[in-house]
Amino acid sequence: MEIDWTRHIVIGLLSALVVFAITTWGNKSPTDRRGWRSLKPGAMYAVAICGGALLTLFMAYIWLFVGSSRPDGKSQMTILFWLIMAFGCGTMITIFQYGQARGSMMRWRGNALYWRGKDGTEYTRDLGDAVGLRQDLLGPVFIVFGDGAEARIDPYSDNALLLIRNVADRLNPDEDSPEDRDG
Repeated sequence: MEIDWTRHIVIGLLSALVVFAITTWGNKSPTDRRGWRSLKPGAMYAVAICGGALLTLFMAYIWLFVGSSRPDGKSQMTILFWLIMAFGCGTMITIFQYGQARGSMMRWRGNALYWRGKDGTEYTRDLGDAVGLRQDLLGPVFIVFGDGAEARIDPYSDNALLLIRNVADRLNPDEDSPEDRDG
């Protein structure tokens, strides 16, 4: 008797997706301190995670229980299998990015910037010590400080654009803001 491993792979992927989502959303975010602005994952994450998970689950249901009775049904199910893999992996990557954005616990007040690095180390820097901004190929923006420290900003987080503009204005104080050029 031959075992159909693709069915087990799909079930395993769906189980991993559900467990990963539950553990990531289960983390409690710290309470904001008075006067601190914080970066928190935005609504785009909720839409992407819920939409990706629902599409993955819907396609997996069709693949596992419905199938296809058409003459080319086998090729359709093969394509559907790879769509399940693509959407499932994409959703898991989005959940991972959500966890990173939430885990950084970045906040600022005035010139003080506070964040938690990937290794769990907590950093505090003065925004006046920033020497540059750089954008990674995959999307995150980094505030580069004179001592070599880099604060990772997820551009899809709430208040991210505000912080990036704040730093950019400090780095280039002579340039007009977009509002000044328009008016």
